[in-house]
Amino acid sequence: MMWFGILLLAYLIGLVYVLRLSQIAEVGPASEYSYRFADSNIGSVLGVLTFSATLFSSFTLLGLPDFFRNHGVGTWIFLGVTDMAMAFLALWFGLKVREKFNVQEFESVSEMLAKTYHADWVRFIYWAGIFVFLLPYVAIQIKGVSSFLSVAFPVDIPNWIWSLFIFLAILVYSHLGGLKAIIYNDAIQGMILLMITMLIATICLDQLGGWTSMFERIEEKNPKLLSIPGPTGLLNTQFLLVSFLTIVLMPISQPQLFVRFTVMRDERSMIEMVLGMSVFVFLIITPTIAIGMYGAINYPDLPANEFWVKTLVNDQPEIIGALAVVGLIAAAMSTADSQLFALESEVSPTIRTYSFRKFPILIFAIMAFGLAVLSSSELLLLATVSFAGTSLLAPMILLAVLSKDGEHPPLLIPVICGASLLIYLISLLSGFVPQVIFEFRIELLLLFLNLIIVGFFYFFREQSRMA
Repeated sequence: MMWFGILLLAYLIGLVYVLRLSQIAEVGPASEYSYRFADSNIGSVLGVLTFSATLFSSFTLLGLPDFFRNHGVGTWIFLGVTDMAMAFLALWFGLKVREKFNVQEFESVSEMLAKTYHADWVRFIYWAGIFVFLLPYVAIQIKGVSSFLSVAFPVDIPNWIWSLFIFLAILVYSHLGGLKAIIYNDAIQGMILLMITMLIATICLDQLGGWTSMFERIEEKNPKLLSIPGPTGLLNTQFLLVSFLTIVLMPISQPQLFVRFTVMRDERSMIEMVLGMSVFVFLIITPTIAIGMYGAINYPDLPANEFWVKTLVNDQPEIIGALAVVGLIAAAMSTADSQLFALESEVSPTIRTYSFRKFPILIFAIMAFGLAVLSSSELLLLATVSFAGTSLLAPMILLAVLSKDGEHPPLLIPVICGASLLIYLISLLSGFVPQVIFEFRIELLLLFLNLIIVGFFYFFREQSRMA
């Protein structure tokens, strides 16, 4: 407890310091631009840390080890391949975004969509998609850390009180800080998360006798963890394909990642950011397999929150366990802050009455808090729903970015994307629309349909341009 108090105090002092560095002000055009876009002057090192920290949240240290513990190493190999593919797409897409921004300036993704499709109502399709399907991912941050804290501290505090504490901290910081302060927080969180993940993995490996001994013990304990589809059969072809596509498309479909492409100092910094992020991916994911396998050997039947506390706190030196708790709080704040701020940047410029600009984000945050309190500890399922839902927006966004200035993509594209979002949401909330059609998952069918339609239109447009 002493180390936790010291480290938490140090982290809070750091937050106050970065708030000061960000020079918060909400009046005047210059300060408003700094608040929302960090002066578009972010260097490559900060870029790597902010993009990676936004991408890898508390889910990295909580959800991934628990998933490896239950479903095996196939997930680790899959995530390594998927994240590298995402890095390649992010590099190509980032260059296209900056090219688009140089020709047609825009302050948000929704503004770019409205200008490109020449219809303001396209904004509402995008807003609906990100509001509904970013809810689960913000809820993950609150749920994961609150479940962890409720077991880690032997005090009679209900889980929802911990959730409320995390919720208020996220809401206050995202309101006060502006993008620059959030990026500084990302840098702190990214370094803490990487350090603590590698330290805990090293200790777990040491207790298991190294990599070779770890896999030998897993083979004795549960050999199905060493192959796909894993002990429960979850890692089947469709699950892996859906997960691959939805993760790869995240830089396109999620506004908190999209904005990182536009606020970099220059094109070189943006390229270095993406390349650095791909290295960060390898460094952060590799250790989590050791943590997950440690849990599979020692705590195969424990609930997720008890596994987290025993592995990340009880079995570690006191200072490492305390740092893990602070790191998880920082990770949850970093990712959720970025998402709330990105949503605010999408919506608030269209609201003329300044006092009402924060209202939609407050509603979103309250809904995320409610979902966190009511949902189970299956963080992966919440993440899958979030990624799949936002990925259905990707074809519409991609076509807008690839459209030249003056071109008019058909309004049929956002209509189809909006209909896909509605169908997928209904399939989740009721049995009116089945989640599996002709043995195919509905989100996979909808995503393929959207990609095929956009692909055909783009191909024929390019052919007519060349003719």
